[in-house]
Amino acid sequence: MSRSDILIDMPGGRRYLRATPADTSRILSDWLETEHLPLNTRCGGRGLCRSCLVEVDGTPRRACQITCAQLPADGASIRIPEASVRDQSLNGVSSFEIGTHSHTLRLRPGIGLALDIGTTTVAAALWDLATGKCLADGSAANEQRRYGDNVLSRIDHAITQGGTCPKLQAALVRDALGPLIDRLCRNADVEPSKITEGIAAGNTVMLHSLTGSRLSGFASYPFEPEFLEARTVPSASLGFSTDFPLMLAGSLGPFVGADITAGALASGILELERPALLIDFGTNGEILLKTADGFLATATAAGPAFEGGRLNCGAPAAKNVISALTRESGRWSHLPSTGEKRVRPSAISGAAYVDFLALARTEGLLNAMGRFESNHPEVERREGPDGPE
Repeated sequence: MSRSDILIDMPGGRRYLRATPADTSRILSDWLETEHLPLNTRCGGRGLCRSCLVEVDGTPRRACQITCAQLPADGASIRIPEASVRDQSLNGVSSFEIGTHSHTLRLRPGIGLALDIGTTTVAAALWDLATGKCLADGSAANEQRRYGDNVLSRIDHAITQGGTCPKLQAALVRDALGPLIDRLCRNADVEPSKITEGIAAGNTVMLHSLTGSRLSGFASYPFEPEFLEARTVPSASLGFSTDFPLMLAGSLGPFVGADITAGALASGILELERPALLIDFGTNGEILLKTADGFLATATAAGPAFEGGRLNCGAPAAKNVISALTRESGRWSHLPSTGEKRVRPSAISGAAYVDFLALARTEGLLNAMGRFESNHPEVERREGPDGPE
């Protein structure tokens, strides 16, 4: 068996793949992606997590850190654990009510497109603007996930490409939004060319990746995005197959985006005369507080930032992933998200990591700076495969 004949042992069975000489310089995870075997490159392929771990002839390797040329020349056997396969499923709720007490519909001829560009999931709806009726709605995965499953990983990926990243824009427009729009048009029996106008909301980083703008300004303080104000652009200039004026809703700050702005309009919080709190609990979480003196807003990494950004044993809640940690009488115990309690856990979720931080700080394992307290009897330092741990 030559290098071009690679045995892939994966959940669900085995198969042989044939690599060409041109594939030898490719990163293994990228090559597997083209072979329809996407891996969990949730840190953006920076080697910061172990989510894309595979076994090459029995040796654990990060698939994002080796090339096909580094596989054994006389053929290779690659085992892909279930935990390393990218979960393509989407879990979410799409039903909602719109508060329109102080808003009136501006009826007009045409077909409108509404886009909600989330870090993990994109959603869209087609509207008959003459009647105010929703013709079709749906959602799909944001295909930028292959470059990292949080905004920080995608910012880092863009910076390695010089600040802008056509691949991020293509993954969003060509691979995610385009097929979603086509599906909605088929469901509504509407030709895509009949769309007369559109509006898009999303966090500020997502809107920048939609327009192909530089992401470098998000990398460090004082965080200077290319734009925050609402603007209208021709959709064709972004890579859409049909052309219509697409309005990008205005953002409030570098990480407090147009999704919370749209949420404030849709939820009715602006109409309330009492204090109120609006939480957009997405991968990039945003919070808007209405007080008697005005509004306060902030943002936080509410999704997989812990799980893939810096935590090498992290993973989203799934089978045999630790979902919660407790500590009693100096003993740790955990609960799996799903699966058998007696099965060795495969990873730890972000929620359980927060449990650990709180409990370890209380017990003195962590100091005030969040570092391990070297004098604590339970803290042991050793040399791991990636350095001290």
